[in-house]
Amino acid sequence: MIKIFQKSLKKEIAELSNDILNSVWSNRIEQSNIESLGIKNGKQIIAEYLKNREFGIAYEHLAYITTECEMELSVEQKNRMDKIADRMNMKPIKLLTNEKGTDFLFGCKNLYLASIHPFDFDKRNLNEYKQIVELGKELLAQRGIQNFLGYLMESQYRVSVWASMIAIEYGNPKQDEILSLSGTKTIIDCCLECIMQNEINSLSAEIIENKKNWLNKNVPQQSTVVKNK
Repeated sequence: MIKIFQKSLKKEIAELSNDILNSVWSNRIEQSNIESLGIKNGKQIIAEYLKNREFGIAYEHLAYITTECEMELSVEQKNRMDKIADRMNMKPIKLLTNEKGTDFLFGCKNLYLASIHPFDFDKRNLNEYKQIVELGKELLAQRGIQNFLGYLMESQYRVSVWASMIAIEYGNPKQDEILSLSGTKTIIDCCLECIMQNEINSLSAEIIENKKNWLNKNVPQQSTVVKNK
């Protein structure tokens, strides 16, 4: 019974570690000045602890990384961390959470299911539309444009499109500022790629026209993405 329990706990910590220390985290670490090998090689270190069945140390190292990097966990991630600590009879470590960040994801999902597109400007007066824009602006101000655009990694429910539109319209991105997640492309070009990408379902002529008019108003003419379209 103990062996089965430990195997389950090992898998749970490994999955949560991969969820938290994802590609977004890796790119931020590469772009930062962090020297600690305990952070840079964090995923490998945790995997080694798990391999040796040192689950408590693996949990504490994951918590150490999130604390040192001042990472904001989703409510779900924080709950999973607390449950793991409880299973090991450990006191949960206080970590940063961002409920509003999760609200933004769910808001985008609800708008998608309600067939409300970011560039469906006829629906701009709907409460749901206003709320997602205001929430996005709040997160943008709170996190800064680089961290806010971590949402570009979200491929579902037009999250990246909403984030891109909000970042360009309200974030005042510098024309030559490189997006940390990309390492080579500017913030503006990365946002435009998300906005201009083909969608699964074809858009109405009105939404396409709204998008073109919005781009002409908000996007600097020298953007390489717009030039190539």
